[in-house]
Formats: sequence, C-alpha cells, structure tokens
Amino acid sequence: MPESPSDPYEEAYALIKENGDWLGALNALEKRQADFVVFLVYYDLKRRGKRVRPGPRPRTLLLEDRPGKIAEILVLSEGTTVRPLEIAEWSRLAVSDSHDPVVAVVDESGGVTYYEARTVKELT
Repeated sequence: MPESPSDPYEEAYALIKENGDWLGALNALEKRQADFVVFLVYYDLKRRGKRVRPGPRPRTLLLEDRPGKIAEILVLSEGTTVRPLEIAEWSRLAVSDSHDPVVAVVDESGGVTYYEARTVKELT
C-alpha cells in the first residue's frame, strides 16, 4: 500500500521523521487543509511501523494490518458529538468494502485509543 506523494499526512510525517520539524509539519497540514486529529492517528500508526494511507470517506484512514486484511479507521476526537447511527452506517459501508471497521478516539492530550466497530445484525 504505497503512500501517494500528494498525501498531506505522509508529507507531514516525513518532515517530523527526517528533521523533527513539527512546525513545518503543522504548516504543511494547514496549507493542504488536512485534518490535524486525523494526522495524530496517522502519526501514531506510522510510528508503530504500520502501513497507513488516507481512507475512502471523511475522517478515515486505511491500515493494512497484514496481507489481505485492511482496517478502515474512523477518527473521532474526544468531546465531539457523533450520532450512533452515523457510526453504524460508516461501519456498514466499511464492511461492504471488505474493511474491518475500527474507531480511533483522540483524547485532549493527543493520546489515541482504538475500538473495533461492527454493525449489529438482527437475529431472526
């Protein structure tokens, strides 16, 4: 899953990794109108050696956890109101794309917690 050279998150990550340039990374994200909270999750995953790229829907990333297994990560920040039905619909779409749905919540100090998110199926 190669990163696109036009990927603003990879550009910002490279500035930090190569030069420790957080200010340059923030400027690059702002210039490209990229979401800083999404970048925090991107950075967390890349720092752990994961293969990650922007996802197909707003506030999402794709993580190739192992060959043939792709997780779609919905990025939320602590204190942001999201309706449960929105998460359920996103999860349904992720599963329909053969992605494992994961929710990443970024807390006020920048820490990231990951949760598996599956749709509930009605029993008959």
